Amino acid sequence: MNAQSFRQFVTRLWRGQYGLAKTWWLFGILGTALLNAISGPLYAFFTSASMDGIGGVTLLSAVVIVAAVGAIYGVVVTVSVVRSALAYEGNRVWSWLAIILTGGAWLFALGYVAL
Repeated sequence: MNAQSFRQFVTRLWRGQYGLAKTWWLFGILGTALLNAISGPLYAFFTSASMDGIGGVTLLSAVVIVAAVGAIYGVVVTVSVVRSALAYEGNRVWSWLAIILTGGAWLFALGYVAL
């Protein structure tokens, strides 16, 4: 995938043009699960590791980068889920459930970060 096709992919995702089901399940659920599979163990290792020396700086840098990528990914997926839900032409229950559950996921994430 070259830079132009990646940009087109992200633009279509941002605009919610992949459809509600694909956006919700592929990008929302699976993408977030993969990101959590990386960030969870990294965070656990970070909380238990020594922060002395270059290893500590490297670990802290990795945690900050993964957190930033996760936040950016979360915003992009949230916008794309809401936009695809608003454009969804099927049963409106699915649209509202997607929007409500996405908002609930943000509340859960913010509560997790606050603790």
